[in-house]
Amino acid sequence: MARDPRYDILFEPIKIGPVTAPNRFYQVPHCSGMGFALPQTVNGMRGIKAEGGWG
Repeated sequence: MARDPRYDILFEPIKIGPVTAPNRFYQVPHCSGMGFALPQTVNGMRGIKAEGGWG
């Protein structure tokens, strides 16, 4: 499936202070609702996001 060119800017690097993010996807740290009960699940979720290029 082709990407709509209107959204190309989301996939371009952006400089924020001294850091250059590879794209414009970012997620603030927040409570996932998994808490201390499922630490391996939280680790897996963060790993998947990192592999996918989330900042």
